[in-house]
Amino acid sequence: MAKKRALVLSGGGARGAYQAGVLRYLEEIHWKPDIICGTSVGAINACAIGSGMNSSRLSELWLRLNQKNIMRYSVWNMLKGLFRRKYYPLVETYPLKKFIHENLDFTTLNESKTKVIISAVNILTSELKFFENPNLRIEHLLASSAIPMIFPWQIIDGEPYWDGGVMANTPILPALTHEASEIVVVLLSPVGGVQMMEVPETKDEALERLFELYLLGSYRSVEQGLEYRKAVMKGLTPIENFLLGLRTQFKNAKISVIAPKRMLGLVSILNFKKEQAEILLRHGYEDAKEFFNLNPSSK
Repeated sequence: MAKKRALVLSGGGARGAYQAGVLRYLEEIHWKPDIICGTSVGAINACAIGSGMNSSRLSELWLRLNQKNIMRYSVWNMLKGLFRRKYYPLVETYPLKKFIHENLDFTTLNESKTKVIISAVNILTSELKFFENPNLRIEHLLASSAIPMIFPWQIIDGEPYWDGGVMANTPILPALTHEASEIVVVLLSPVGGVQMMEVPETKDEALERLFELYLLGSYRSVEQGLEYRKAVMKGLTPIENFLLGLRTQFKNAKISVIAPKRMLGLVSILNFKKEQAEILLRHGYEDAKEFFNLNPSSK
């Protein structure tokens, strides 16, 4: 069986420029994914790559992005939210919809041989749903990136969906299910990428750490589940392994994790400015280069 490579892109709002920097280095070492999984901004980057964008074009896109391209604050909704006990999203996302229409080719995306999988959460059933080409539409992308309480949910087949990051901000399970043997995970939080971090000293630092842990949660739970499974399997005979249903390709997956090395601050999530994008593009490239130079077997 041919080995499959998967690229897994976490959510993290405006921090997504970091992933374009990582992609630039992956292209330099000719590491090309067969599967791309993404949530929220990771879904937008995944679909952009799947629609034919290389790192140069994706980086250019990030440098052109600004808040006006993404959202427009709704003063009317804010006022209604103050005086009524009903939910009103803070922003309107028609600028993002327009930007996606102008820059992503859904025909190419849905005809691509690269499998692209993105996630969203069904608000009615609390179910995490995965959507993939050749059936991806702009509604799926807007749903996957609809940050709760800020962005409006999206209706898909008559039901409302929110940001997939609510339940799986790092959607690695589809890559494992498709039996990828090499997986590169690009986190948008230093928590999880750095081995040891200092204890938060202020309320702001504690709040930021809590948010970063939320971004990391789904990946860490899968990672620890895999480690537990490997530990259990070591003590079993092949027959026991089979009978317990634990024999799986999951155990053979080589997972590499690339993540920022420094705290980015909560405001970075919605900081769609060229200055931040330039920094994150550079850091993504440098961090990927450092990782693969230290781990040459991962190339």
